[in-house]
Amino acid sequence: MIVVLPHDVIRRILDHATAPPGGAPEVGSRRTPSPLPRETGPALSENIIGALHKAKTDKANLVGPLEMSDFNALSAWCRSVGLTRDGEIVEAAVRTSG
Repeated sequence: MIVVLPHDVIRRILDHATAPPGGAPEVGSRRTPSPLPRETGPALSENIIGALHKAKTDKANLVGPLEMSDFNALSAWCRSVGLTRDGEIVEAAVRTSG
């Protein structure tokens, strides 16, 4: 299955998935690092990260091909790390593509 995701969603997911634990704030950010270490949470599988990187690099916003279970895992991961809205967008994209 291949789904279309907005570029900003792909970027946010990749930024969150590949940021080091307790990572520094983005360049130009006014936010100060939290004194508490960032929760590591579950990791995304390499095939999901690879598909997201390819979509970001190609600028086509086409994520896949991945199995339905991979998209379910991506949505669940988004929710578990606080990217609830992005998880909802992934689910809507799957329904649209299905």
